[in-house]
Amino acid sequence: MSLPVFVENSKVPVWLSKISPIEIEAISLGVFVFSRGTISETTRRHETIHYHQWRELAFLLFPILYGLFWLVGFARYRDGVKAYYAIPFEREAYVNDDNPDYLEKRPFWAWRKYL
Repeated sequence: MSLPVFVENSKVPVWLSKISPIEIEAISLGVFVFSRGTISETTRRHETIHYHQWRELAFLLFPILYGLFWLVGFARYRDGVKAYYAIPFEREAYVNDDNPDYLEKRPFWAWRKYL
């Protein structure tokens, strides 16, 4: 089985968007990536970067750190959307999701560069 596992046409992003500061098109949850519709190559790469982040943090620390980074950003900006885009995990993924070679060359713990 190739990881991550992509699940297209899922309701998970729809449900999670109800409690999120952004409209979620796709989301990485451990080894699974759930997408509202058909997933583009850019989004596939973006979510695969998140999968590598999950894996680097032993699948346990990623959601904890993600939440803490969001809380720090929210305290700083008083804006949920700005807090989301300030998360180092998201910054790495957005900066590199258009680079088709990134996943092959990505250094271990590359997200730390965006702290």
